[in-house]
Amino acid sequence: MKVLVLHSLPPQVPAVGRRPWEFDLSAAADGIKVALPEVAVCGVRGEVSEILAALEEHQPEVVFNLCEAPLCRTDCEAHAAALFELLGVPYTGARSETLSLCRRKDRTAAVLAAAGIPVPRAGVFPCIVKPADEHGSAGIGTDSICADADAAVRAAARWNGPVIVQEFLPGREFAVALWGATEPRHFSIGETRFQAPLRLNTYEAKWEIESADFAHSPLLYHTKIDPGLRESVVAAARGAWSAVDARGYLRVDVRLDTAGAPRVIDVNANPELSPEVGMHRAVTEAGWRWEQFVRRQIEWAH
Repeated sequence: MKVLVLHSLPPQVPAVGRRPWEFDLSAAADGIKVALPEVAVCGVRGEVSEILAALEEHQPEVVFNLCEAPLCRTDCEAHAAALFELLGVPYTGARSETLSLCRRKDRTAAVLAAAGIPVPRAGVFPCIVKPADEHGSAGIGTDSICADADAAVRAAARWNGPVIVQEFLPGREFAVALWGATEPRHFSIGETRFQAPLRLNTYEAKWEIESADFAHSPLLYHTKIDPGLRESVVAAARGAWSAVDARGYLRVDVRLDTAGAPRVIDVNANPELSPEVGMHRAVTEAGWRWEQFVRRQIEWAH
């Protein structure tokens, strides 16, 4: 089978306050190439003409879709997938509708709540204020936690775009990786152990490996989780998969409320695939070989 790994290249001029490597999927593409040397790999900035030219040159039977934020525009995250759909080219990962939905945290929360999936409440303090239309913890800092309505208004004013305001949950936080063809048949759970004074995943914690926030937010696997809690956390994540109509793979962030009950705080339909992090680490921690995961994604493409 002819497979083309199509991936985003870093922007020549990143947006203000953003790191260029946030948008560079080269390492993820290289990791897939190592697992399956027979695949073709092509990097694109995101122009439609580039993508069409790559498809014309390689004539793939399946595209392994690593196109994220074309032209450094996060609002275009779903566009490559939509183009593949229009052209009738099978591809891996989430459909364009799922990518579009999950990019909007406010709309995703509404969909989850309507499906009976527990999410943080509105109008409860302390709260967290974060961009509603971004990913990768963009716009999130330690000052995103607000004690009252006045602080929330000030936090919202710092971001030029829509925001979502939800209660800040004080409990343990879990990153649940799910994968399967159309059903989440496999999962792996990591736990972020925040070290004081950090209480949430900030932009620096995600992208600045030399920062204090990164050091204070290790993601650990195989931490002790009560069987009942594990079951309820996985159930919430699987419910999120169904609610957003995911396929292939998904990451769901779940945090415990004051009563110790899990609530879904984020759904990432396009999680990191680079070596040793994100989905790569999650599936290997679960006992899968990376080559096995990559081959399954190609088999599940449609």
